[in-house]
Amino acid sequence: MNNALLEFKEVWKTYGNEQTKMNALKGINLSLKKNSFNLILGPSGSGKTTLLNIASLLDTPTKGKVILGDKHTSNLSKTERSKIRMNEIGIIYQRANLFPYLNVLENVMLPMISKDKNKALELLKSMGINETSQFPEKLSAEDQQKVALSRAMINDPSLILADEPTGELDTDSTNVIMKLIKDIGQRCTVLIVSNNTDLFEYADNLFSLKEGIIIKK
Repeated sequence: MNNALLEFKEVWKTYGNEQTKMNALKGINLSLKKNSFNLILGPSGSGKTTLLNIASLLDTPTKGKVILGDKHTSNLSKTERSKIRMNEIGIIYQRANLFPYLNVLENVMLPMISKDKNKALELLKSMGINETSQFPEKLSAEDQQKVALSRAMINDPSLILADEPTGELDTDSTNVIMKLIKDIGQRCTVLIVSNNTDLFEYADNLFSLKEGIIIKK
């Protein structure tokens, strides 16, 4: 029985033409188990964002296969990939990327497939956010990320992807957010890409990415 939730099989991503060709990913093989917490560490320019864009189905590999659950995603149409992304993937960024003209509750409910105010309120409460009528500008950076986490979880995804989710937080806030993400990892598969080596203590599986090549640590 295959217990993998996300698999990369010999994934290459190449940009440019024959004269300007640049391989951002070079034959990546990666297998993430269901309900696991995974961290990929790498410097700027190592291919982290490219890998995350492919994992989130925002981009497709030049060569190789990406499998999410039992779905071979590499050859799907944009519409099919968008549907999977909405139903099965939650994404968290370095900046919370909340809509400034929507309050906390509205931001979390925005991507909901089945609108359920009580579900959104309970999710926010579990993240420590009780005041849901405030607008993002009134929130601390930590609370903005808590709202972003709630939004990423609102459709009960099987996969959470995070790009430097603590990049703009201080040490105390980083610990708070990472503990919340660690808890999320009990319910779904989590993949974080970062250059912050202090995050390794939270990971079940640690990988290193350098110049488009990945190594399990």
